[in-house]
Amino acid sequence: MVRFSLVFISFFSILFFGVINNSSGQSTTDLINKQLKLSPNLGIYVKNLTTGKVVSRYNSDKKLIPASNQKILTTLCFLDYLGANYRFDSYFFVNSSPKKPSEADVLNSSSQSVKNFYVDTKGDPSLTSRDLVKVVRFFKKEGLRSIEGDIILDNTYYEPPYFNKNWKNSWRGLAWAPHISSVSIDENLYRTKSSKDLLMTDNPLYLLGVKLKREFRKQNIKFKGRIILSEISIRSKLSFTKLTYKHSSRNLGKIVRVINKRSNNLYAEHLFKKLSANFYRTPGSWKESSKLMNNFLIRRVGIDSKSFSISDGSGLSRKNKITTRSMVLLLEYATNAKYFNTFYNSLPVAGIDGTLRKRFKSKPLYTNLKAKTGYINKVSSLSGFFNGRNGDLYAFSIIVNNYNYSVRPFIEKLLTKIYYF
Repeated sequence: MVRFSLVFISFFSILFFGVINNSSGQSTTDLINKQLKLSPNLGIYVKNLTTGKVVSRYNSDKKLIPASNQKILTTLCFLDYLGANYRFDSYFFVNSSPKKPSEADVLNSSSQSVKNFYVDTKGDPSLTSRDLVKVVRFFKKEGLRSIEGDIILDNTYYEPPYFNKNWKNSWRGLAWAPHISSVSIDENLYRTKSSKDLLMTDNPLYLLGVKLKREFRKQNIKFKGRIILSEISIRSKLSFTKLTYKHSSRNLGKIVRVINKRSNNLYAEHLFKKLSANFYRTPGSWKESSKLMNNFLIRRVGIDSKSFSISDGSGLSRKNKITTRSMVLLLEYATNAKYFNTFYNSLPVAGIDGTLRKRFKSKPLYTNLKAKTGYINKVSSLSGFFNGRNGDLYAFSIIVNNYNYSVRPFIEKLLTKIYYF
């Protein structure tokens, strides 16, 4: 009788917990079905990376516009190709070293002059006016007192147009739709004497020349020439007598953090165009960089070529497309890479910082979930990671096109239910 009771209890327990598990799955299905009445163009894919089990999916093979979730592709591709310690370099040089000040130079100031001042930029999105102070201070310390000719900035590292052809013309001049040349100075922003408002340039390379000219004057280095955007000759770059100052950006890990925490479009597009400039040794372009990213996703990650399309690095273009299954496959690939911690720590933390600071303010996802947000008109997306109650690591991607604002609470309810699986 006792044995029968134990068998019965064991059978009842299995049946009971089986119903609970099925009920959880069913409640997730019900939740999704309810949301589909409001957001029919919805893609979902959630996978337990610890067990390898897919726990929720809907429309996971449909290509959708990812908005700023595109930055996941850009930052992971760049990290994979160039590593977390990569830095952008910019070169400032003159072709004849000025003499350092001496008593003789007081009578012969021409010995402290150079013909032209050259700037060779390589795509740095993070250069600032503070950096220019250090540049000019270096040349002044080396004896430079006068520039007889021009400031010449090489404009061949990234090819025109500076504004992506797949972005709306009405976005021109808006801070989140930046012009991308071979450098950004102060994130392309400046002030004029007549206005205290920050303005955005459509020619960042020329703005660098203007700010450099001002700094020369502040440090009493004479300059009356022009600011010229032109290819710098190989002869000038390889001169044996030149004096050079190399400025290096912060490492890529910190730049990726800016991109993902702040959803910074400017930084993302600089990384994107840098891909082709770096590997093809031709002017960086959106078209050629798209080819490199395609190669990364297909050959390295193993994503089906029909499951995505690439137009830019930031996600502004509506021609970007990807399936939620492919996004999760990419996130899973990243967990096995040596740069994973760099990428993982670059993602906004639920309820704490970045673009998730005001979302997921309650447990169990508060501080637990790390993910990249995405938004453009009628598009919302969220892809990233969280740990379940069981300690397992989950990767997820949820993208909705033609959405309404009901999708945010839906996402939180869905992932919270999955947390308790």
